[in-house]
Amino acid sequence: MDWLADEDSEEKVSDDYEYYNILIVDDEKDIHLSTILTMKRFMFEDKKMRFFHAYSAQQARQLLLNDEYYALVLLDVVMENDHAGLELARFIRQDLNNRFTRIILRTGQPGLAPEQKVIRDFDIDGYKSKTELRVADLESFFYTSLRAYRDICLLQKHRKMLEQVINSIAYVSGFDDLYDFVPAVFSQIKLVLKVSSMKDIIETKDIFAISKVEGKLNVFSANAHGIELFRHENMDALKEKEQFLFDKALAVKKSFNDDDYYVYFHKSHKNTESIFSFEVNHPLEITAVNMIDLFLRNVLLCYENLLLLNKLKETQELVFTILGGTMESHSKETGKHVVRVGLYSNLLAKLNGEKDSYCENIRLAAQLHDVGKVGVPDNILHKKGPLDKDEWEEMKLHVIKGWDILNIGDDTLITMASHLARDHHEKWDGSGYPNGKKYKEISLEGRITAIADVFDALCSVRCYKKAWTLSDTKIEIKKSSGSHFDPKLCELFIENFTLFADIYQQNIDP
Repeated sequence: MDWLADEDSEEKVSDDYEYYNILIVDDEKDIHLSTILTMKRFMFEDKKMRFFHAYSAQQARQLLLNDEYYALVLLDVVMENDHAGLELARFIRQDLNNRFTRIILRTGQPGLAPEQKVIRDFDIDGYKSKTELRVADLESFFYTSLRAYRDICLLQKHRKMLEQVINSIAYVSGFDDLYDFVPAVFSQIKLVLKVSSMKDIIETKDIFAISKVEGKLNVFSANAHGIELFRHENMDALKEKEQFLFDKALAVKKSFNDDDYYVYFHKSHKNTESIFSFEVNHPLEITAVNMIDLFLRNVLLCYENLLLLNKLKETQELVFTILGGTMESHSKETGKHVVRVGLYSNLLAKLNGEKDSYCENIRLAAQLHDVGKVGVPDNILHKKGPLDKDEWEEMKLHVIKGWDILNIGDDTLITMASHLARDHHEKWDGSGYPNGKKYKEISLEGRITAIADVFDALCSVRCYKKAWTLSDTKIEIKKSSGSHFDPKLCELFIENFTLFADIYQQNIDP
């Protein structure tokens, strides 16, 4: 038993926070009575003593195994045998791995256990004669022992708190999505507070963070109804309480308690000013404040980075959509085609059980599936009739040109876009182009985008054809399973056809 280092230790201490438990181990009842009579009114730091009794080393072992936490053990040396007390001291330190409880040996026969040898060979904290039962003597080693116990427990508590903060920071840092990040932060605050205080700190109904980045306010708010993210132009859009606390934090430039809220203030090296606030039942103690501040300092750095990452993703999405739409406009097709192909690809990837990151990436990457058309002559792109052999060979080169344009580095999103640009005209049976790949030689993103692109192309008006009905398109896609399309992906598409049809109808061309 590693005392105070296990998961339940803080709960145990909190139950008895108003007492110090003292265990008297002695085979003489008079020693028990005289100790209690002498020390019954003794208090240390406003805490009373609560005495437990064992009249043999064996009985003491049973009490010690019951998970009670003792600040001090007053231990007789000679009981069942001449070394029963010494054996019990070794049991406490070695078998129970208890380095916290203070052990004071008391003996009426000092010659059987010489003081110098006992102190050298055993991990004890004092060696007294039973004749030293005067109030002054007992109070002296009670004070000394309880101070040591308090300080050791405090160091252990701080170690646990620091470990929890480090683990919580590492856990929260692993999230790259704000909607996942917020509940993760909240759950870790509870854990940090649990080890930093013996009292129930929060029953949080409200938690929010506000950052001012490039003149705009970014806010997340969590309550019983869920999590919300906002971007506001000015303070007027904030709730009254949020506005008040943010104003106060900007004015005082430090963390503070305000009625039912604890507000942590942070200013980054980029001069971004942020607050993180949550409800509390009572003002935080200094130990809890220090740990929470250490945790939130790192959390708000993560939060600010996520806001910037979010903005970067929004910019990246806008660039992909504009670029994809420009390509389609160049080929006299609506920019909504690329948006729809991205949405179809995202849905089909989800139905295939792919990770969220993959699904989000393919939604963007699929919008560049025809980027290579920028290198196809206008007279071929805009031709209203069928292409001749040479024109068709020139048209087919757009997949190679798309690959060449996008194959520029190891960025995950760009790499995916380059793969699907190259592979979306390959066919499951090997009859496609440009490389005649078949089966799973074709990249997954290429196989997914192939279905998405053909579906939308058939449903849409082109310069060389009229739009097909959704019903006819479904029949054609199903007919091409195992020849043009991956049969598993095709089956998922047909089984969930109404979902794809809904995307088409909700994003239909003007």
